[in-house]
Amino acid sequence: MFDYFAAHPDRHRFIAWGRLELAVGPAAEPRDDAPGPYHAAILGKIEKIRRAQQNGDLDPAWDPIDIMALVTQIAHTWIDQTELATLARHVAADATLPARRAAVIRAVTALFPPAPRPGTTP
Repeated sequence: MFDYFAAHPDRHRFIAWGRLELAVGPAAEPRDDAPGPYHAAILGKIEKIRRAQQNGDLDPAWDPIDIMALVTQIAHTWIDQTELATLARHVAADATLPARRAAVIRAVTALFPPAPRPGTTP
């Protein structure tokens, strides 16, 4: 997600604009108890997180929707806050895009480490 939007910031802006219309209103509200396209896409991602938990790849202590919300926000941090990205060029120890990406990965990994495997010590 970070890589995609770092490479295509225009698409991030377009999606952010679309969220204003798709997250509420007729496009988001089901007519027959089926989710609208925006919610259906999110539900698919949440189901992938749930399967990772069931497979033992991710700690099941977290609710999948919480993981989805937090990881999405962390991944979007540098894209959503362009003023910080601009400032980082002047004050960060390493102002490169790979350094920002590494920070995102470290944050997500620290918050959501792989689930402990049976017979191993955390």
